[in-house]
Amino acid sequence: MLIRIDEEEYDEEEEEDEEEEVEEEEAESLSEHDYEKSRVNSVPKEKETDGELLNEETRIDENVPNIIHFRHRPTVQLIEKDKNEALTEAEKAMLASKKRQEEEAAAALQDYEEHRKVEREKVEQELKNLKAKQERRRQEREEEEREFAERQRLEEERHRQEEEERKAKIEADKRRKEEEKKKRQMLVGSFVGVAQTGGRSFVLPRKIGDNATNKFGNIVQAKQEMGMTKEQQEEVKRSHLESIKKTLDFAGLSLNDLKEKIKQLHQRICRLEADKYDLMKRHERQEYDLRELNERQRQVARSKAAKKGLDPDSVNSRYPPKVAVISKFERQIDRRTFSERRAVYDQKNAYPCFPNVPPPPTIYARVIPAIGSEIFKEDDDEAENEEKILEAEE
Repeated sequence: MLIRIDEEEYDEEEEEDEEEEVEEEEAESLSEHDYEKSRVNSVPKEKETDGELLNEETRIDENVPNIIHFRHRPTVQLIEKDKNEALTEAEKAMLASKKRQEEEAAAALQDYEEHRKVEREKVEQELKNLKAKQERRRQEREEEEREFAERQRLEEERHRQEEEERKAKIEADKRRKEEEKKKRQMLVGSFVGVAQTGGRSFVLPRKIGDNATNKFGNIVQAKQEMGMTKEQQEEVKRSHLESIKKTLDFAGLSLNDLKEKIKQLHQRICRLEADKYDLMKRHERQEYDLRELNERQRQVARSKAAKKGLDPDSVNSRYPPKVAVISKFERQIDRRTFSERRAVYDQKNAYPCFPNVPPPPTIYARVIPAIGSEIFKEDDDEAENEEKILEAEE
């Protein structure tokens, strides 16, 4: 566990430590002086008289009288002992607390380093496992791509061979038919007939059988598919699935054969799903293209109608445009029925009628028809019709 000390507390502790060091040095110097003085007093007189021994052990400083310096200092243990004796209880507690904190910090740092080392080893092991897994997957992918390329190559080779066989068969049939035709012409004597007529015939023979629908076969098929109902489409789909469905026989297969069969089925399902996805995307694209083409067609029709001064909406509608029987700028509301409005255009002597407006006076003209005119003929026809009706009722 790391211990954090504020800067102010740290400065105060440094000042206290410096004061304590100064006091300890003073106390140490005083204790050394007392110790040297006591030792000098305890030296026997024989040694004092002996000059050589006194020169080896002691030296008197002339500048500082009454102070004796020893060449050999007291041991470290004595100094530490004197220091500990000079410290107070609070200082000893502080030193012990500081030492304990340092030990705890060192232990926490060591634990952190060990934990970090374990984590680093764990991460390195995970990275190694991931790299190995990536390498294994890359190899599997390369193997699958290689197998797929091989299958694709074999499929293309098979299609090419089938195409070549089909073309060869068509050529052989064509040559055989030409040879048969030549034989028939030679037997019948068609060459003589052609020579006598004096020219070639440019009349194209009528196509019979499948040759008549080769040119527009796709259009006919598309029309048939568009004319099919939903039930018929479902039936066609069901029959197609029945034709491509394969029966699976698992009897008599060992465990390895079953595993291989399962792998093959899984690969087939994956391939079919991929084809299904491609077809769905293709269908969506085709629908988008159809919508875009229809919109373009509508825009072209609208532009043509606008150039002609017609209403684009009425021109592009599937229904014929309405007959305008009233002006769109008319402010007065017309309460007439459609037949009354239509009569204005159909009848010769029609008049516009509005609410609360009486019709105009009728203009009578004296007409004297001539005998044998159409008016008399119409009256005679009406009379005959009335007589026939009466006879039928009786």
